[in-house]
Amino acid sequence: MVTKRLILAVAGSGKTTLIIESLNLEERYLIVTYTINNFNTIKRRIISKFGFFPKNITVLKFFEFAYSFCTKPFLLFKYSLKGICFEKTPDYTNYFKISDEQRYLTKNNLIYHNRISKFLEINETISLIIDKLEKFYDYFIIDEFQDLGGHDFNLIMQLAKSNINLLFVGDFYQHTYSTSNDGQTNKKLYVNIDKYIEEIESHNINVDTQTLIGSHRCSPTICKFISDNLNIEIESKREDETTIHIVDNIKDIPHIIEDNSIVKLLYNNSSEQSFFAKNWGECKGEDDYSHTCVILNKSTTQNLKKNKLNDLKPSTKNKLYVAISRTKGDCFIVKH
Repeated sequence: MVTKRLILAVAGSGKTTLIIESLNLEERYLIVTYTINNFNTIKRRIISKFGFFPKNITVLKFFEFAYSFCTKPFLLFKYSLKGICFEKTPDYTNYFKISDEQRYLTKNNLIYHNRISKFLEINETISLIIDKLEKFYDYFIIDEFQDLGGHDFNLIMQLAKSNINLLFVGDFYQHTYSTSNDGQTNKKLYVNIDKYIEEIESHNINVDTQTLIGSHRCSPTICKFISDNLNIEIESKREDETTIHIVDNIKDIPHIIEDNSIVKLLYNNSSEQSFFAKNWGECKGEDDYSHTCVILNKSTTQNLKKNKLNDLKPSTKNKLYVAISRTKGDCFIVKH
């Protein structure tokens, strides 16, 4: 009997560890992830577990899966496909100015990245992809499941009908980037977690919110701050307390900035700073920071002063959650 489940995790709870521990040398696995960082981490952890990279395990980046695994075998010659285009796509609804084919392909026969999944649907290849999955794999695993957006989410929900085991792992509140967006398609998918869970369960996928609710990275101090201020349920597997420093005195800032052991995290434009820093969303997937300094922008500073960080728009709140949850130790929060 096959199992189909989505495990909703929290930051630092061991998402990748859970995936690696589920692997063996007997069954066949297809693992798909979005970011290059996670792709490299998964491959490295697999080699670390087995001492080599097993032939029964395949790891693909999402667009490698969407194009090379799903599209090329069935549509390459029909459309003389040449690859993927990551540039801006023409308006999908502009029926009077472009042909059907131009909505999906460039003049050079590159397929627009955010319409690959829709292209597969209109060419009626979904059943063929499902047959391929069932023939070659026993498990279909997706890491960073919360990054699926636009038509890509719909594609995966269609493939979830396949008669193989599904293991999807992600953190709803770490949705800071999407594999793709296209108009209004799934634009509000990540606005409300309860509706999100209902949508997943409507495709006969069990949603598990408890297995990975505890963070190994974040101390009880950090977890409580996140829970109290961002209304994101996160528990700590640790017992030691660390400190959250709200920096109000401008005289304290130079010392923090000059301390290279404290990683500086900004909302955006980190590359323009005179000190080493990263953007909030950019640091997702990284967990080797001893101490961090989260530098707020104007809007988050105002919400912090009013004790209303939970009222931030979802994309900003998610990025702030990612930033605060990077630290293993203390976190300095610097107002705008």
